[in-house]
Formats: sequence, C-alpha cells, structure tokens
Amino acid sequence: MAQDKDFCGDPILSVRNLEVVLKTAVGELQATRGISFDICPGETFAIVGESGCGKSISSMALMGLLPRIAKARAEHCVFDGHEILNMSRRQLSGIRGNTLSMIFQDPMTSLNPVYTIGDQLTEVFLRHGKGNAKEARDRAVFLLERVGIKNASERLNAYPHQLSGGLRQRVVIAMAMMCSPKLIIADEPTTALDVTVQMRTLALLSELQKEFGLAIILITHDLGVVASLSDRVAVMYAGQIVETAPTRQLFADPMHPYTQGLIQCIPSYAPPNADAELHTIPGMVPALIGRQKGCAFRNRCALADGDCAKGDEILMREFGAGHGYRCLRSEDALCENWRSLQGEPA
Repeated sequence: MAQDKDFCGDPILSVRNLEVVLKTAVGELQATRGISFDICPGETFAIVGESGCGKSISSMALMGLLPRIAKARAEHCVFDGHEILNMSRRQLSGIRGNTLSMIFQDPMTSLNPVYTIGDQLTEVFLRHGKGNAKEARDRAVFLLERVGIKNASERLNAYPHQLSGGLRQRVVIAMAMMCSPKLIIADEPTTALDVTVQMRTLALLSELQKEFGLAIILITHDLGVVASLSDRVAVMYAGQIVETAPTRQLFADPMHPYTQGLIQCIPSYAPPNADAELHTIPGMVPALIGRQKGCAFRNRCALADGDCAKGDEILMREFGAGHGYRCLRSEDALCENWRSLQGEPA
C-alpha cells in the first residue's frame, strides 16, 4: 500500500462545489453534485467508485471536454492559478496537452488511426510552441524510450494499429508527457489492458511521477490500484464524494457504509473460508433526474432510517485530519458496522 506523504504549498488544482448537469428528454440529470477537493504538486489523488458515479464526467469538466448537452458550474475551479471553467476555447487550448494533460481509457480511440505515432507526438509539442521539429522528434524519442518502447526512433513511423494495446497505452502516456505537464488526469488508464500489462503500466506511471514531479488524478473503480498508487482517495457515489481520506487511513478505518462495502468486495486470494461467497452491495443506484434529497445510498444501506431521506443534502463530517464522510450515523455505529463486516466481535 502507498505510504503516507506530506504535501505542502499551494494546491495545483482547487475545486469547490463542482456540478455537472445534463439536459435530457425527461429532465435535468445531476451527474455530479458539490464535488470539492484540492490537489498538491507531486500528489496522486484517486477518485474511485462504480460505473456511472460521475468520476469521468468530472474530469471531462476540468478539461473542458463536456458534450453540448452538459453544463458545468462551480464556486471555483482553479488550476495553476487560473479559473478554468470560465476560460474561452482558445485559452483552454493553451493549457490542454500543455500544463494539463489527460490519459483516456482506450488507447486505440485516443490515437488517430491515419497518422503515425511520430506525427501525433510531435504535433502536441509543436502546437504549444515548445520547440522546433527536430526538438519535437528528439523529445518524442526520449519519452518513448522512457516509457519502455524499444527502437523508439523507428516506432515513430508506425501507425496505432501496428502496436499492441500495451504499447499504444505507453504511447498515450508519452504523449501526455510531451510538454512536461504539471497535472495529468488518468481516466481508467488500465481498463483496456491485460492484467500483467496493467501492472507494468501502473508502475510506469508511478516512476514517471517521481522522476518529473507530476501531480496525478487517478480515476478508477479498482481499489487494488488505489491502494498501491494513491496518496489520498475520494470515494464517489451517485454524483457525490461520500468519503475522502489519506489512502492508508481509508483502508484502515472506512467510515461511510458504501466505502465499507466496496472494500469488502475486494476478492481475497486466501479467504478464511474457501467456500465463502463474494461480498456484494445489494440494491440499485438511484436515478439522478431532478433535485436529489437526503442520502443517495439509503436504499442500499443496512444502517439507513427515516432521517436519511430528509433534507436536501447530507453534509460531510470529519473523522480525523483529512478524513471526511457524508453520513448521519454516529462514529460508533459506523465503526461497529465495519467490525461486523470483518467478522470481528462488536
């Protein structure tokens, strides 16, 4: 598991009350509600949750890549000293791929099939005025070698379909690094890869972060990835952050019932009872059309009561330094629930 680190100084990214709303035929869908977090230079901040919880669309809002039917608003969303939600397209183009980069889920769809790898890598460098064509090519060769691609100068002439999935993902990582960004958003960077390739890709990201001092937002549904790479974690459910904490503390003392359920769902290679069933979280995610009230997790929570359906929003509560959770139940009740899930005596 990742070791706790101390981060100081001003955050490279500060987000307060980010909301993304999509207009649909049946009303407004609240894709995210009140998302708030800070990311410090050199930190890996993981956003975890099941599919549809709002992880990826939050990152799209930060990059200015939302579809036309979606609108983002926030109290502030400041990257590197600039309010990015109010930027024009021209201004956004100046930071995207430059100081702020993104690694998408599928490397095949991230690369243009009719252009060579070299054309796509050098275009980023030249577009942002980082140097001339020779410097762009030298930078591309250096980064391809750094991400573990052999014969890098020859690979510049290859097309995406001529590379394996793992190599394509390494190219995408190199592309994100071309302009020495301050922050990379990695949106499910290993989803389309084999398990063994996943581990090598994650190790590569960790090495590059240490070497170049990057901050990383890691979006994933895999808690194993979170445990090995991240410094802090935000757990999302139904468009909200329901718990946030340093990684080690989250796994040691999860407070929100959803977080507890997610951790219990991690398969064990050596379970106490080989015949035990894999843990699941019962119920369904609620529809997010219209204004939401109360706790969105209440229809799946064993601790829910009538109070969980009242009010417009359940506020975050503190549980130690940097650890917050969105639940009405007392700390004692939540800790007892966690011990019960682990099979420990109350």
